[in-house]
Amino acid sequence: MNRLYRWSLLACFVVVATVELSRAGGRAPAAEKAADKWLLDRSLTLTPRRTPAQALKYRLFPMSSDLKPGNAVPIYLRLVFEQNDAARRRWTEVPSAWNQLPLERVPLGEARTFLKGYRRFLQQFELGARRTTADWNYTLDQGGVIDILLPDAQWMRGFMPLLVLKVRVEIAQGNYEAAAHWLETGFAFSRHLANGPFLINSLVGMAGANLFEDTLLDFVDRPDAPNLYWSLVALPRPLIPLRHSMEIEDRVVEMQFPDLADLDRERTPEQWDAVLKRVRAEFQRITAMEEGKSHPPSGPAPQEPASKSPDLPAARKYLARHVAVAKVEAMPPAEALVRYLMGFCNEVRDDWFKAAYLPFPEARPVFAEAEKRLDAAPDTEAKRFTKALLPAIIKVMLAENRLERKIAALRVIEALRMYAADHDGRLPEKLSDVTVVPVPDDPGTGKPFAYHRDGKTATLTGRIPGTPLEVTGLRYRLTMRKE
Repeated sequence: MNRLYRWSLLACFVVVATVELSRAGGRAPAAEKAADKWLLDRSLTLTPRRTPAQALKYRLFPMSSDLKPGNAVPIYLRLVFEQNDAARRRWTEVPSAWNQLPLERVPLGEARTFLKGYRRFLQQFELGARRTTADWNYTLDQGGVIDILLPDAQWMRGFMPLLVLKVRVEIAQGNYEAAAHWLETGFAFSRHLANGPFLINSLVGMAGANLFEDTLLDFVDRPDAPNLYWSLVALPRPLIPLRHSMEIEDRVVEMQFPDLADLDRERTPEQWDAVLKRVRAEFQRITAMEEGKSHPPSGPAPQEPASKSPDLPAARKYLARHVAVAKVEAMPPAEALVRYLMGFCNEVRDDWFKAAYLPFPEARPVFAEAEKRLDAAPDTEAKRFTKALLPAIIKVMLAENRLERKIAALRVIEALRMYAADHDGRLPEKLSDVTVVPVPDDPGTGKPFAYHRDGKTATLTGRIPGTPLEVTGLRYRLTMRKE
């Protein structure tokens, strides 16, 4: 069981929605897309274009100087509670259907009328996205943090299609300054969503940012689109930071099992028996949360005597590596099992979380080795406890990295437009020919994106070795217009 399972339905919906919008805007033949199964497969017809004389005219994220004091969260939540369920469905479902269409097929008249009805909503998002803070005020000191429900994350996800539609309508109308303003709003909103304490909050924020990133492809595909290279450079990096939520997740065990955060206090053998019983009972409760399914016991029954545990020799052997043997032998059985459980958990947890501080290409092999070490460990109560409570760090880092890879690919595309503007509309033979601005590498590999020119067209691709195309594959088929 993964500790993120409680929110997996929401997370899966977010990921699916993001991928579907990425694919819907593309021009690649449906049959070919179905066969290749790239995460993003988009054909773009580009106009050669240098950056504007005012290089940062089209900002994509609010400047610090534009932020007003205050907390954005009450502004967002107030919009939810002012509406009934039918209204909430409408502001999600209607724009979602139009967002699945290529831009030229969006019924602009209907879309403008629809958006006009949400003018006040949109104004509140403008204001909220330009507040200095976004504090979701989850009560992490309540104990039982795994029991905290996250309906606000689900509600906020429902606003994303409305904001994406606003951006796309402005693009279709050629209002590029307005489109950039609403992209700025959308990216700031996404970052606010990710400001919650859990990794699922980060995933929801990433889902929103993915939608707005994919909408940028509609922007650069327009015949008269300005070049956004420096606007992309000016985005925060990473766009959705994980450090805060990672470090909260790193301490969830202690929050959920307060006894395990207080092992240095002297206890009688009977008190250690009570601690072990409470830890086992709570562990069985949270591992049985999967709805609609019955689970076998996740480990020893809470009342099972510690002296009967088959893991007691392993516990004493483990502790003897860190504590004097005589002291270990004198420990009551329950104390030995509890200390083993938490000690093993701490070691494995650090083995996994340390990789989260590395750049993604460097983190992958560290995660792989940590996973091998955990898999090779004996199947004890301590191992089962630890595995069940480890978050899916590498998957969340992959989602974070996906955002950075899309931004980097867009920077490459805008650099190609700049090159073409200086070379009679021609694409370069190779990426290294582009010298007018830095051409970023693929953040997933730390190496250049693959680039292949075929006459007047080119293909830009990025993928992470050892992963499926539908998870990490980015492909952009590029054609330059004649000016």
